Amino acid sequence: MYIETVNVEIPVIKPTSYPIIIGNNILKDIGNAIKQNTKAKKLLIVSNKIIYPIFKDEISSSLKQAGFEFEALILEDGEKYKNIDSLQGIWNKALEYKLERKDAIVALGGGVVGDITGFAAASYLRGIDFIQVPTTLLAQVDSSVGGKVAINNDFGKNLVGAFYQPKLVYADIKTLKFLPEKELKVGLAEVLKYGFIEKTCRLKDSQNNFIEFLQNNKDKIYSLNEGIMINLVKHCCKLKAAVVNQDEKEAGLRAILNFGHTIGHAIEKCSNYQGINHGEAVAIGMKSVFSIAFKKGLINENYYNESIKLINEYKLDYKIPESISTKSLLEAMSFDKKVQSGKVIFVLSTNKAEVSIFNDVSDEQIAKAIKLSK
Repeated sequence: MYIETVNVEIPVIKPTSYPIIIGNNILKDIGNAIKQNTKAKKLLIVSNKIIYPIFKDEISSSLKQAGFEFEALILEDGEKYKNIDSLQGIWNKALEYKLERKDAIVALGGGVVGDITGFAAASYLRGIDFIQVPTTLLAQVDSSVGGKVAINNDFGKNLVGAFYQPKLVYADIKTLKFLPEKELKVGLAEVLKYGFIEKTCRLKDSQNNFIEFLQNNKDKIYSLNEGIMINLVKHCCKLKAAVVNQDEKEAGLRAILNFGHTIGHAIEKCSNYQGINHGEAVAIGMKSVFSIAFKKGLINENYYNESIKLINEYKLDYKIPESISTKSLLEAMSFDKKVQSGKVIFVLSTNKAEVSIFNDVSDEQIAKAIKLSK
């Protein structure tokens, strides 16, 4: 038998850089911002039936003034629609509209819209420009930044996707005023997460006092105080960017961004993405991993109590529905995308605002934590 080997050398890819623009009442200028960050002439806007009617006129006017041609595709609202059928719908619309590689797709909405639209942009014609216009707190502080795009399938959440960075993230905190409190709390779960992992993000020149900021500004955050919210969104984006800059494709450090999400994603999966939302599931997941960390002796009682108190003060005191069994949650976790060598990976607190990654959490320890959350 004769074998030859040919080496293929791929030039080093230039690091990706893109702006995150945060402000109040800035949607009226979105056309110029997109024009400065893409060479596209045609845009496909992907949104949902709740968000698009609210901002349609303002965005359409700005895009027309900037000289763009555009059409919109409106999806159903909800996590259960982050699936292959919706993805196929975006591809088909892009093909019907004859989008070319130099054109762009714009995600206008929350995390669901951003994730599925980003995956469509990553895969359509093997990749065209992608613009994130997050309109929920969850999307503004977390999902719109970092380039993780995906859909759900029958085995779990975000198991099919890609790493694909946007050309621009454009966050107008004015959009948060249109959120019901329940949706605002979805984002607040992710905000608290950043407080609990802040030091491990290794953001240069950070004061590492985000937990104190959250403790002192709860009322202003709930009232959507302009200055507080701009600083909050900015700091969360800087923390996430710091992590992504060190580990874009989740080879190690980036897994800390999933603090509370291992159990949280399992709860979402077992509820069939109905009845309990992402923020509620993550809040439960964070309480559970604090319990595991405390029982393992990783954190002291004072920090454990302080953290649970902060979650409760933000009105995130949720319970796992009795209809969801511990067995089904453990099975769902076995399909988590961070499973390594058959072991579920957990992000656990080790000190105030510090976490580390563990693969030695037993089913018994998980089950005890789950029991406390029912």
